[in-house]
Amino acid sequence: MMKFLADENIPPAIVDFIRNKGFNVTTVHEANLFAATDSLIIKLASEQERALLTFDKHFSNILLYPPSIHHGIIRIRIHPPLLSDVKRALERFFEKFDLASVKGRLVILEHDGFRVHRG
Repeated sequence: MMKFLADENIPPAIVDFIRNKGFNVTTVHEANLFAATDSLIIKLASEQERALLTFDKHFSNILLYPPSIHHGIIRIRIHPPLLSDVKRALERFFEKFDLASVKGRLVILEHDGFRVHRG
Protein backbone atom coordinates (compact mmCIF):
# COMPACT_ATOMS: atom_id res chain seq x y z
CA MET A 1 0.00 0.00 0.00
CA MET A 2 1.19 3.50 -0.86
CA LYS A 3 2.30 5.59 2.12
CA PHE A 4 2.50 9.37 2.20
CA LEU A 5 4.12 12.04 4.34
CA ALA A 6 2.10 15.26 4.09
CA ASP A 7 4.24 18.37 4.35
CA GLU A 8 3.15 21.06 6.78
CA ASN A 9 1.52 23.03 3.95
CA ILE A 10 -0.97 20.27 3.11
CA PRO A 11 -4.38 21.16 4.58
CA PRO A 12 -6.00 18.67 6.98
CA ALA A 13 -8.94 18.33 4.56
CA ILE A 14 -6.56 16.94 1.91
CA VAL A 15 -4.98 14.57 4.43
CA ASP A 16 -8.46 13.33 5.39
CA PHE A 17 -9.40 12.96 1.72
CA ILE A 18 -6.34 10.76 1.07
CA ARG A 19 -6.95 8.71 4.23
CA ASN A 20 -10.57 8.17 3.18
CA LYS A 21 -9.21 6.68 -0.05
CA GLY A 22 -7.55 4.03 2.11
CA PHE A 23 -3.98 5.35 2.04
CA ASN A 24 -1.60 5.49 4.98
CA VAL A 25 -0.81 9.16 5.61
CA THR A 26 1.35 10.73 8.29
CA THR A 27 1.75 14.48 8.56
CA VAL A 28 4.78 16.53 9.47
CA HIS A 29 2.73 17.85 12.40
CA GLU A 30 1.90 14.35 13.65
CA ALA A 31 5.63 13.57 13.53
CA ASN A 32 6.26 16.64 15.74
CA LEU A 33 8.37 18.25 13.05
CA PHE A 34 6.94 21.76 13.26
CA ALA A 35 9.08 24.17 11.22
CA ALA A 36 11.53 21.36 10.42
CA THR A 37 14.15 21.79 7.75
CA ASP A 38 13.47 20.40 4.32
CA SER A 39 16.33 17.95 4.69
CA LEU A 40 14.79 16.56 7.88
CA ILE A 41 11.39 16.23 6.23
CA ILE A 42 12.72 14.37 3.19
CA LYS A 43 14.87 12.20 5.46
CA LEU A 44 11.80 11.18 7.50
CA ALA A 45 9.88 10.39 4.32
CA SER A 46 12.72 8.20 3.08
CA GLU A 47 13.24 6.44 6.41
CA GLN A 48 9.52 5.61 6.61
CA GLU A 49 9.35 4.71 2.91
CA ARG A 50 6.74 7.41 2.25
CA ALA A 51 6.18 9.60 -0.77
CA LEU A 52 6.34 13.26 0.20
CA LEU A 53 3.23 15.26 -0.69
CA THR A 54 3.91 18.99 -0.80
CA PHE A 55 3.08 22.36 -2.34
CA ASP A 56 6.70 23.51 -1.97
CA LYS A 57 8.34 24.26 -5.31
CA HIS A 58 11.88 23.63 -4.11
CA PHE A 59 11.16 19.90 -3.56
CA SER A 60 10.78 19.66 -7.35
CA ASN A 61 14.41 20.71 -7.81
CA ILE A 62 15.92 17.41 -8.98
CA LEU A 63 19.45 18.67 -8.29
CA LEU A 64 18.67 19.21 -4.60
CA TYR A 65 16.28 16.26 -4.26
CA PRO A 66 17.15 13.61 -6.88
CA PRO A 67 14.04 11.44 -7.27
CA SER A 68 16.10 8.27 -7.55
CA ILE A 69 17.13 8.42 -3.89
CA HIS A 70 13.65 9.06 -2.45
CA HIS A 71 10.41 7.14 -2.13
CA GLY A 72 8.70 9.67 -4.35
CA ILE A 73 7.90 13.34 -4.25
CA ILE A 74 4.49 14.59 -5.31
CA ARG A 75 4.50 18.34 -5.75
CA ILE A 76 1.06 19.89 -6.06
CA ARG A 77 1.23 22.75 -8.55
CA ILE A 78 -2.33 24.06 -8.54
CA HIS A 79 -2.95 27.79 -8.22
CA PRO A 80 -5.03 28.91 -6.55
CA PRO A 81 -4.93 25.79 -4.36
CA LEU A 82 -8.68 25.38 -3.96
CA LEU A 83 -9.52 22.22 -2.02
CA SER A 84 -11.97 21.03 -4.66
CA ASP A 85 -9.37 21.41 -7.42
CA VAL A 86 -6.67 19.64 -5.43
CA LYS A 87 -9.01 16.78 -4.53
CA ARG A 88 -10.09 16.40 -8.17
CA ALA A 89 -6.46 16.33 -9.35
CA LEU A 90 -5.52 13.77 -6.68
CA GLU A 91 -8.52 11.63 -7.64
CA ARG A 92 -7.41 11.56 -11.29
CA PHE A 93 -3.83 10.84 -10.24
CA PHE A 94 -4.88 7.90 -8.05
CA GLU A 95 -7.00 6.50 -10.89
CA LYS A 96 -4.42 6.84 -13.67
CA PHE A 97 -1.00 6.37 -12.06
CA ASP A 98 0.49 3.08 -10.92
CA LEU A 99 1.22 4.13 -7.35
CA ALA A 100 3.56 1.19 -6.89
CA SER A 101 5.95 2.95 -9.25
CA VAL A 102 6.12 6.30 -7.44
CA LYS A 103 9.42 5.38 -5.75
CA GLY A 104 12.25 7.19 -7.48
CA ARG A 105 9.87 9.58 -9.23
CA LEU A 106 9.01 13.25 -9.02
CA VAL A 107 5.36 13.86 -9.86
CA ILE A 108 4.13 17.36 -10.65
CA LEU A 109 0.38 17.39 -10.06
CA GLU A 110 -1.51 20.07 -12.01
CA HIS A 111 -5.12 21.05 -12.72
CA ASP A 112 -5.28 19.06 -15.91
CA GLY A 113 -3.07 16.11 -15.15
CA PHE A 114 0.40 15.26 -13.96
CA ARG A 115 3.96 14.94 -15.20
CA VAL A 116 6.36 12.27 -14.01
CA HIS A 117 10.13 12.72 -13.86
CA ARG A 118 12.30 9.69 -13.31
CA GLY A 119 15.47 9.99 -11.31
